[in-house]
Amino acid sequence: MNRKAMLLSIATPFLMVSSFILGFYVSGPAPRASAGLLRKLSEVGMLIQARYPDDVPAERLERGAVDGILQALDPACEYYTAEEWEDWQERHMSGKFHGVGILVEPDPATGYLLIVTPIEDTPAFAADILPGDLILAVDGVDIKGMPISEVIRRIKGEKGTSVTLALYRKDRDRFDVTLARAEIKIQAVKHRMLDPERGLGYIRVSNFTDMMSQFDAAMAELRQQGLRGLIIDLRFNGGGLLEAAVALSDRFIPAGRVLLSTRGKTSTDNRQIVSTSENDLPDVPLVVLVNGGTASASEIFAGAMRDLRRGAVVGSRTFGKGTVQTPFDLSDGSHLKLTTARWMTPSGENVNRDAGRTAYGIQPDYVVEMSEKEEAELMKRWRDELVVKGGEPANRDTAADPPLNSALEILRARLDGREPNVPRRDVSRLDESGGHVR
Repeated sequence: MNRKAMLLSIATPFLMVSSFILGFYVSGPAPRASAGLLRKLSEVGMLIQARYPDDVPAERLERGAVDGILQALDPACEYYTAEEWEDWQERHMSGKFHGVGILVEPDPATGYLLIVTPIEDTPAFAADILPGDLILAVDGVDIKGMPISEVIRRIKGEKGTSVTLALYRKDRDRFDVTLARAEIKIQAVKHRMLDPERGLGYIRVSNFTDMMSQFDAAMAELRQQGLRGLIIDLRFNGGGLLEAAVALSDRFIPAGRVLLSTRGKTSTDNRQIVSTSENDLPDVPLVVLVNGGTASASEIFAGAMRDLRRGAVVGSRTFGKGTVQTPFDLSDGSHLKLTTARWMTPSGENVNRDAGRTAYGIQPDYVVEMSEKEEAELMKRWRDELVVKGGEPANRDTAADPPLNSALEILRARLDGREPNVPRRDVSRLDESGGHVR
């Protein structure tokens, strides 16, 4: 597979697996434990075929067997059919797909899909589609109660083909909109200058897909505006590509420094990943914002900036996903995403949230936590920022974002040559209204 098409992966070996009922052939001599497993699965499969009163498709039994085995491992190990894998790669690796350009979510009150917003520079944005519209049908098929994944599958399709959405809008009769599908680029990077007078910029990275061109463009614009200090917001960033996390770290760390190390069973899975390029970004003060939704590739970047003393990490302890997954091509076109290693920060810290472990994730340099209510309000503001058509301008009040305010204080202090005044803020000491307990 293409090196860019990996999720926290180090190599992409090819696994030859074919199935007969529930017996499997694996190229090469099978380990004793595997032989026992395969024999048991074969016996179960033959008993089901011989005695189970209903006919069960072999594909369903195979899927159930594989899913059952993976459930004994960790949640990051997953099996995909060829179609599912193609869809997954589009959304999580390439950062683009063929569709019409709308963000949707289920509407529990009606059972239909609610359009959050059309995306700029897409067919949906140019059409008669507004935030709050309900999708009632796709190409004449009513979607009430249909799984959202199935609706999305019906809306997506080959570039240049058409799809017709039946929509409902308040105070308007049901109407149809026909759209030509196009390539949709997921915008993973948002940026703005928070303090123009002091040159304090802000970049939010929502996921680590193939997003470095977007980041570089944001940095170039902020530098043109006189950037003197930078905040990178990784809150609620669930990760993505290892290569993207390494590339982003490379922008800030000189060549020859260890960014992370991995440990597994094979020599391929045991290695150090070192920065390779002389960073050409200005050596401005840096703050990285994190929270409990910061995971995987995001933790790699935050850990590298903290351990190598390039930037201050502010927020709450991160999620703690310290494992590496490798995609394996199976012989029938399906795919297995298997955990093959653990990764460590430059200082050798294991961040993974193992069972029974209380010390996991990236611990911030400055603990500035938010209550669940505050985080919910923050996510709502971010969602409102996405509404770029037919909606009111989003409220960007930084007073409701204590970690962001703390980051600004740290940058101003660095520029002023003083110690930042950032009190520790613990959720356990917050009342229900979000204020400090006196």
